[in-house]
Amino acid sequence: MDFNVKRLAADAGTFLSRAVQFTEEKLGQAEKTELDAHLENLLIRAENTKQWTERIMKQTEVLLQPNPNVRLEEFVYEKLEKKPPHV
Repeated sequence: MDFNVKRLAADAGTFLSRAVQFTEEKLGQAEKTELDAHLENLLIRAENTKQWTERIMKQTEVLLQPNPNVRLEEFVYEKLEKKPPHV
């Protein structure tokens, strides 16, 4: 494993500056950095696209796996955040 001290120091510095900024924003000592309106719209569209894509994928799985017992089992394992034993 390659251990790069300079990279570690740079990452630690970035983490600390972000932590300080977050803390100051939460305590009201600094203004929160506002995002560009166009970027916010893009983020909303990306989230909506993700949700619709997930819905389409689930409906496609229903068509591909017509057995309701298997679908129910997969649904339960998904909610429990575990993998089914047969996978």
